[in-house]
Amino acid sequence: MKKIIALALALILVLPFAACKNNDGPSTPDTNKDISATVIWRAFDDQYQSGFRIIMQNEVDKLTGITLDMQDGENDVSKTTNKLETSLTKGTDAVAICAPDQECTNALMLKCKDENVPVVFFNMMPYEETMKGYDKVWYVGAEASESGAMCAQALINYWNENKEIADKNGDGKLQVIFLQGEVGNNDTILRTQAYEDTLKANGIEYEVVASDVANWDKGQALDKMNAWITSYGMDGIEGVLCNCDSMAMGAVQAALNNGYNSGDPNKFLPVVGIDATVEALQAMKDGTLLGTVLNDRTNQSIAVINALKAAANGTPITKEVIGVDCTIEDNYIWIPYTIVDSTNLDSVLELMLSVG
Repeated sequence: MKKIIALALALILVLPFAACKNNDGPSTPDTNKDISATVIWRAFDDQYQSGFRIIMQNEVDKLTGITLDMQDGENDVSKTTNKLETSLTKGTDAVAICAPDQECTNALMLKCKDENVPVVFFNMMPYEETMKGYDKVWYVGAEASESGAMCAQALINYWNENKEIADKNGDGKLQVIFLQGEVGNNDTILRTQAYEDTLKANGIEYEVVASDVANWDKGQALDKMNAWITSYGMDGIEGVLCNCDSMAMGAVQAALNNGYNSGDPNKFLPVVGIDATVEALQAMKDGTLLGTVLNDRTNQSIAVINALKAAANGTPITKEVIGVDCTIEDNYIWIPYTIVDSTNLDSVLELMLSVG
């Protein structure tokens, strides 16, 4: 009888503590739950963004356990903010944002933080302060300076291999123009600085005859080039480095309008862009554009999807979780660029054509 009473007393003492542990202890993240995430794009009608969105949708369609609600920010901060607020109100598990500009990223991050919803920025890098302002914010993108260095290297290779015709005025200096994205944009700053760093590192004597922003726009780039050609003449411009392919194609059009880049090697203005758009890749095949750099939207899409899924499930974000070639530094996930040349032009063009 004494043993029975002792056992009963022990159970009375133990059970309340067990109940406390079960009810009040920290919960373990459910790493296998289905995720409903929102992706807000800068603009659906942007050619580069449109292709990016198709790639991401194709990639998520291959997976189980996650669905994406694609939203159009219409290149407008207010509309992007409204789309985010609506998604948060509806209870989205995680958000990915390609913001219209850097300035708005902090306010967007804070809205996600207020609701304790993970946010993955991509293709428009927030300021460092924003990236440090929340323990559930990540950035997926490519190192802008890497693309700038590759862009400049393509022009350097052409200059070194074709010096007799490339040095139009025979002064031994590369007269170069920089077409930049937008004022204050991080990619613009880093890509443009990489041009100069790479030219210097390769021992190229050069002169920047003109440099200005064209806001990633083909038409603005064409207008800038027309003005510079009027000022310096075609022989006064020996290379054009552009922060993106849209601006590169504006520069190419200006060259074509002046009888250049139509097959005569003595009348060729080397223009290099970044992004590997279909228009740029086709121009490379046609011989009107010297080169471009692939901003790998497929691997970036996979990285964004896997980051969203992991963040919503409370899973640590590692290279293995992201699932593609990348470098992870704190809460930055870097996807490498690839230079496009004769060895991979056809395969890259085929890929880009498949997504529009």
